[in-house]
Amino acid sequence: MNQESYIDDPFRTGKAYTVGEAARLALTSPQNVRRWMVGYNAPGHKMEPVFGNKHSPGDLLTISFLELAEIVIVAGFRKQRVPLQRTRDAHEYARRTFGLAYPFASLNLRESGGHILHEFEQQQPGPGKLVSLDMQGQYVLPETVQLTVVNFDFSDTDRLASRWFPFGRHVPVVVDPHFGAGAPTVIGSRVTVDTLKRRWKAGETIKSMSSDLELEEEDVEHVLQRAA
Repeated sequence: MNQESYIDDPFRTGKAYTVGEAARLALTSPQNVRRWMVGYNAPGHKMEPVFGNKHSPGDLLTISFLELAEIVIVAGFRKQRVPLQRTRDAHEYARRTFGLAYPFASLNLRESGGHILHEFEQQQPGPGKLVSLDMQGQYVLPETVQLTVVNFDFSDTDRLASRWFPFGRHVPVVVDPHFGAGAPTVIGSRVTVDTLKRRWKAGETIKSMSSDLELEEEDVEHVLQRAA
């Protein structure tokens, strides 16, 4: 039985994001997201999907929260200039090793990803460094990936991503698939970041918004600074 069938949470597996929305959240391009999800076939060059054949090129592509989490991690590897094919092979290796359909969205990646991906590099040498040595001589994920994965919370039951702090935990913004249809919201509320942005652009003051939406003025200001 496919591991996805064990994830008893349709909010995390349901299709919530367009390609453009996922790209905006992951700070990459829609073209990259589509290529990573369905692959591409151009004259003289073919690329299989990074995450396996979960979608076909003709699909009206929509993306789940767990898929978004993996896209965010791949974006981190790409910032380290890890070739896409190399990232794909590493994902497949981690999927088999962890026995998970979403290995890059797993707590296992944070806890033992450096060790597992070092094993992969030893068994399948290739271009691009997926891990590095830290001061203690341990193999760890690249800094761009480390700084991303620590901003995810994980489910106690399946160890997969349950929510994400896209600006870091010091900013009161969270992407929780159970609230706001998965859009970034102000933590502790159901108020979306887009709501604050629209009202701010319409001329409302921070004081007015915080009073009306029952938010701290400091939180509203902090969110607007980062959302801009």
